[in-house]
Amino acid sequence: MIHTEIYRVRNYEADSRGRLTLLSLANYLQDTADRHAILLGVGMPALAEQGLSWVLHRMKINIIRWPQLTEEIRVETNPSGLERVFVFRDFRVYDQAGELLMTASSTWLVFDTEKRRMVSPGAYFQEIFDPYRALEFLPRAVGKIPAVPPTEPWVRTVSARHNEIDTNDHVNNSVYFQWIQEPLPPQFMHSHRCTEIDLVFKKECSREDRIESKVYPFDSTTLLHLVSNLEGKEVAIGTTAWREISP
Repeated sequence: MIHTEIYRVRNYEADSRGRLTLLSLANYLQDTADRHAILLGVGMPALAEQGLSWVLHRMKINIIRWPQLTEEIRVETNPSGLERVFVFRDFRVYDQAGELLMTASSTWLVFDTEKRRMVSPGAYFQEIFDPYRALEFLPRAVGKIPAVPPTEPWVRTVSARHNEIDTNDHVNNSVYFQWIQEPLPPQFMHSHRCTEIDLVFKKECSREDRIESKVYPFDSTTLLHLVSNLEGKEVAIGTTAWREISP
């Protein structure tokens, strides 16, 4: 019932300090979820035949330790319930010694690609996910993201690039995790380590869309991220927590 994938941190998946990047972590989690969904019969290919697709609505990640370059890690995942239109999935990441590195809870929606709206998971989904009720679940990300604080934001404008478009012909979920970091000053990234991410996905993005990413500091270690298109519509909003590290 618990699906496992093994990853080794490659050079192109690490930052300047040799740590796994947030973008690469998001790709690991998404890949593990995709593979498990396929095994359960509700992967993207099976849903596409019904005119449906998975859409990530929210993900909260808690980091105990970031994996280092060449380190091998184990990502475990399992469904963790259904509620109205929401489908939940948990993740746990371990090092080779079996020490817990990270946990993540996620909320997904089933999307009708023809009618362009969310649909309620049917009896087939219920039957597949029902046995997982016996597992111990992680706390779910709940509540609203805090309001924008009255602080001056860091701002960066980016474009959705060709290699960021997935099989749904939209920007892949993992790219949003990169976008929220783009405005951060290099000195901040070098002197801080992220310990928590809570990100809500609000709108899909298409090829060559122009995106404005803003970061509002609540204080020296807690940030609010607001990603919007140039029409002013919110694309994603979330918070991150950081810990200051020695040089």
